Amino acid sequence: MAEKKYYTSSAPQVSVTHCGGDLVVNTGMENAVMVSGADVEVQEAVDDLTINTGSDLKLVLPTAASLHIAFVGGDLVIRNLSGDLSLETVRGDVALTGVGHTKANVIHGDISAKNGNGLLSIQTLHGDAALRRMADVAIGAIHGDLSVQVVNGRVDLHESHGDINLRSVSGEVSISQCARDVNLRNLGGRTAVQNVKGDIRLVGGLSAMEHTFSASGDIIVRWPADAPLNFSATAPQIVNQLPLDKELTVDHTLTGRLGDGETTATFTAGGRIVLKEEQMVSSRWEDEGEGGFAFGFDFADLGEQIGRQVNEQIARLTSNFESKFGTDYSEKMAQKAARKAEEAARKAEQAAERIRQRAERQSARQMGGYGRPTPPPPPPRAKASADEQMKILKMVEQGIISPDEAATLLKALER
Repeated sequence: MAEKKYYTSSAPQVSVTHCGGDLVVNTGMENAVMVSGADVEVQEAVDDLTINTGSDLKLVLPTAASLHIAFVGGDLVIRNLSGDLSLETVRGDVALTGVGHTKANVIHGDISAKNGNGLLSIQTLHGDAALRRMADVAIGAIHGDLSVQVVNGRVDLHESHGDINLRSVSGEVSISQCARDVNLRNLGGRTAVQNVKGDIRLVGGLSAMEHTFSASGDIIVRWPADAPLNFSATAPQIVNQLPLDKELTVDHTLTGRLGDGETTATFTAGGRIVLKEEQMVSSRWEDEGEGGFAFGFDFADLGEQIGRQVNEQIARLTSNFESKFGTDYSEKMAQKAARKAEEAARKAEQAAERIRQRAERQSARQMGGYGRPTPPPPPPRAKASADEQMKILKMVEQGIISPDEAATLLKALER
């Protein structure tokens, strides 16, 4: 693989018109562009480089460089680039770490991004997205699942064909259309979630603004008992367990007020609307003595517990993969495992919620009769999926199976 250095300013303009294979972009302290690849064509102008190759390509750029990429036939990895980044077409997966303002047209694979310092804008994404610690996010259409955690700004999503999971978003949230479920937690700005074909699950309070939620399925709200709320809920069936100060029911609409504040929410569902306190277990069970009704763990944090343990194992395995298979491969495997672990955690939380509901119904029936209620059934083996994924990665590390066989097994776990 040939390597050549081109001296530039601290913020050159770099364009990749065609990369037939994988493209890896790192940054360095030197005011120069390092180009590594086979049969690479480079056109050099004043502080401007245009690069073309039919195979894999590696670049080292100044941190403040601006990068335009027209086509990548394989995967794309970019780290610590503060200048503007624009992507036209990427056929494979995309991994971004510590990048600035990013605009992407079409990504055919998955995207993983973390520590973003500017707006991440994607017109069309055909795979899944896992985004962590971002500034702002805007997506036109996503055909896979979207998982977002910790956004300092806003999240704007026009159309989603998969599940949406948003957690800890400080700015506004706008979702125009979703073909599956939407899960929301810890939102700090104005929220508008419309045209959801599945269910909406909201955990935590909302800011002192007007918010709207609309779903063809159910809307499940877990609201902090000490947070104010003025709301209107319209659905064929409404189950309210909030200690409302005022409430009025007309036809299939319940209006109510909890505390004094300016937070206003409108809920409209084709199925049920369930309003309950964020606390998972009624406080009356907390004072029960020996033999009382009690849960052995916190259902609300079950997914987080699984995810945290899996992430620790992934971090350890990634370092081993880097030494045996290289950095790019280790990142791909770690990203795939992380996405599968998130899905397992989400399913574990949903399963735990169903168990909790059954246990409360059972206890209510027993308390109406005689004796103490029996404890709830043990939760399902929610960690099995994550554990299986770790076993697959360990088999690759030990040379028992090949990387391709591991990828096949990981895909099978999605079903």
